[in-house]
Amino acid sequence: MLYKCVINSNTKIVENVIVIANGVEWSPPQGFEFAPKHDGNIGDQWDGTKFVAPVVVDETLEVAGEEPDVIG
Repeated sequence: MLYKCVINSNTKIVENVIVIANGVEWSPPQGFEFAPKHDGNIGDQWDGTKFVAPVVVDETLEVAGEEPDVIG
């Protein structure tokens, strides 16, 4: 079994991680390609050397000095 990261050719973002059985030939569709490494996750970006995970921003944090939102 081979694990392959399928990346968007333009954005270099991992769109899918697939498993290919030994001996099976499969090519990504137009606009996509296999990343040179297979240890990425969906949403990671290939920077040419390694996969970089996306930055997750927590938008629920309160801003210092502002009144909190109160319901009720």
